[in-house]
Amino acid sequence: MLPYTTLSFELNEQQLLIALPEQEALKDWYEHNKATHSFPFWAKVWPAAKALSQFINSNQELVSEKIILEIAGGLGLPSLVAAKFSKEVICTDVIPEAVSFINTSIQLNSLTNITAKVYNWNESETSADADVFLMSDVNYNPDDFPQLLTFIQTQLQKPITILLSTPQRLMAKPFIEALQPFIVQQQELFIEEEEVMCSVFILKGGF
Repeated sequence: MLPYTTLSFELNEQQLLIALPEQEALKDWYEHNKATHSFPFWAKVWPAAKALSQFINSNQELVSEKIILEIAGGLGLPSLVAAKFSKEVICTDVIPEAVSFINTSIQLNSLTNITAKVYNWNESETSADADVFLMSDVNYNPDDFPQLLTFIQTQLQKPITILLSTPQRLMAKPFIEALQPFIVQQQELFIEEEEVMCSVFILKGGF
């Protein structure tokens, strides 16, 4: 595992520690592995992850005593926040290095109801059994939009809730418009330290 520093994230006077790759070590790792690895977008806590975490903290009833699954979790901040209230949390990412960092953060925070594992939503027809899915900033690559929409629509055929957060990118507008039939609530959150406005959506299907 790469060397790491810790990032402190505070909610309601509670502190979470996030294991964050040291930038120089990450840069060296990528230079040596870029022939086989994509750029490590997973190695940053993005504004949409912070927005979803704030939303979960303010709407604890959505995750309280439920089984939570985070898709493409990156460093897993929303999962770590949800673990404070949920029955069980499964945080996933397709990148094994990201999962290693999530596991480190789990240990740093002495959490016992959360696990991390490798999972590729783009290749899996089914998902782990869960009551609530967490998805933050998954809609950044237009090439993935059709398959991502299919994945979401398939999951919403089951009695689950999806909490989806996204920065307000113009290119993502068609993606969000396609989800309109499933959106039951929307909230805008401004992430001050990065000056980014994010939208958080609650999605439910017809079952």
